[in-house]
Amino acid sequence: MPPAPARRQPDSPAAAWFKREASLRMLHEVQRQAIPELTRVFGHTGLYLRPTPALAPVLSGNMLANVVSLHRDGDGLAGDLACRDDQLPICSGCVSLVYGLFVLETSPAPVTLLEEMARVLKPEGVAILLTLNPWSPARLRWGFRGLAPRDPLAVVADAQAAGLEVQRRRCLGPVWSSAPAVDLAPRERDHPWAGLRMASLVVARRRDPALTPVRAGTAALKFRPGMSAG
Repeated sequence: MPPAPARRQPDSPAAAWFKREASLRMLHEVQRQAIPELTRVFGHTGLYLRPTPALAPVLSGNMLANVVSLHRDGDGLAGDLACRDDQLPICSGCVSLVYGLFVLETSPAPVTLLEEMARVLKPEGVAILLTLNPWSPARLRWGFRGLAPRDPLAVVADAQAAGLEVQRRRCLGPVWSSAPAVDLAPRERDHPWAGLRMASLVVARRRDPALTPVRAGTAALKFRPGMSAG
């Protein structure tokens, strides 16, 4: 007797929007413009979080030896691992890069997910956070689809509260795309409408706690070859 087919829940409006051809083309353009940030990060392991399995699990442009790839699956994440947003099954301080592509606005616990991203980063590890820009005209394309885009400044504040040092922030991606064709023409950073692009990019780094400073006025002991303290 053949096995019963697995039951599958219908896609949420947000998940269905991310799978549309026009939406995927815009997401690909956002990722293309973010590649220069990826090429600055080196290490052994990275974590790639994406909003839909319709996007390829390979993180193009990365300089890492291995990348764990997860995609949004209902209220959780699936792919190389299966987990909830607030319980990434990854040891603390073991990845060099966390690349979050439109997963905060699809998360039931975005602040906690960001804290988990910071937790798994190594000291000096980098988080690249790509979020939908709520001030972009393109919001009319994802409005009323269950997405909850946050103000870029709120994302910066959450990253800092999670212990990350924000290094760069800018907007990228298309400003708007018509229904029959998506405008993928790149625009310069100083374009007067740059703040209205589809996505916001935040680059943050996990810093080591600072070393205890030497007390002022205390002479530091300097060693020379053949000398020892005692």
